[in-house]
Amino acid sequence: MNGYERRTKNKQDKIKGAALELFYEFGIDKTSINEIANKAHVSPASIYNYFKTKDRLVIELAKDIIESSIKEKETLWNGDLPFNLLLEQAIKNQNLFINPTNLEFLKIFIEENDDAEKIVNEVFNERYLNLLDIFIEKGRKEGFIKRNISNKAMMYYLRMYQELVQDPMIVNAENQKLISELYDLMLYGLVGIPIDNN
Repeated sequence: MNGYERRTKNKQDKIKGAALELFYEFGIDKTSINEIANKAHVSPASIYNYFKTKDRLVIELAKDIIESSIKEKETLWNGDLPFNLLLEQAIKNQNLFINPTNLEFLKIFIEENDDAEKIVNEVFNERYLNLLDIFIEKGRKEGFIKRNISNKAMMYYLRMYQELVQDPMIVNAENQKLISELYDLMLYGLVGIPIDNN
């Protein structure tokens, strides 16, 4: 990356960081391009130059959230934590991932981005499934997953949840509690003692 590319990326990162802070504090709809520009110490023209519209900026932030979430899980699930601690950490991370503002980003991303299907397929149907395989094997090896169910069956079961959270009708701020409950059911079924994630 040359000097110009590095300066461009730094400016884009400043804009995205400022936008994220303002979106969290005031919401997406109530935050203007001018407010983002002021916080990022750039001109509004710079934002339009890099992102074209506020919606495109939101979409880029959604992509960052998706990538950050999957990388976080790749690091966590390929680490050395025992399965029970890994499970607890996975629940905590998921709750961080599904806060209301993130849900707004993802809803806009899924509804308005032409590349959404390709990106969702790569993340949820390829990278995430590879992680689920690691997750299941670790649970089996350490004796936490004892039921005689094939990895393939468990992966289909876990994948049902992923398909749910891609549904724009499910992915919205009002459904945060519902998504947490679905995640709990995904991991524990109808029988079991869930980890308290409040």
